[in-house]
Amino acid sequence: MRSRRSAVALALSILAGATIAGCASTTPEQVCVPELAVTPDAPRPGRIVTVQTVRACPAEEGVRWEVRIQPADATIPLARAFVEPEADGSFAVRITVPPTIGPGPAIAHIANYWESATCPDGASCADASVTFEVRE
Repeated sequence: MRSRRSAVALALSILAGATIAGCASTTPEQVCVPELAVTPDAPRPGRIVTVQTVRACPAEEGVRWEVRIQPADATIPLARAFVEPEADGSFAVRITVPPTIGPGPAIAHIANYWESATCPDGASCADASVTFEVRE
């Protein structure tokens, strides 16, 4: 009886080891998402800000990105600008903070980033965005 339990335990440990080894051999695909910054960092409504890359991701030649500003709690963009990034994905674009936006958190983001970048099938890829504060 003892040898049968030992044989079952050995078989289970081999099976578990093979399963773990199979999982460990796959490496997740690295996804590059640009990090953005807004300057000045606490603008008033109606002021011009610069949205730029802090960490860039390579961009396809001829790509044109749409940068939008909107309140953090709304899905309707209030301002937008278009920019053609450098080959390394870096860019800086000036955009007006919407005069109708209220004070509080706002978001600047690349609205069409995933149209030219690659997010692996089945993955949930982050938005290329930055949150900043709009003051009164």
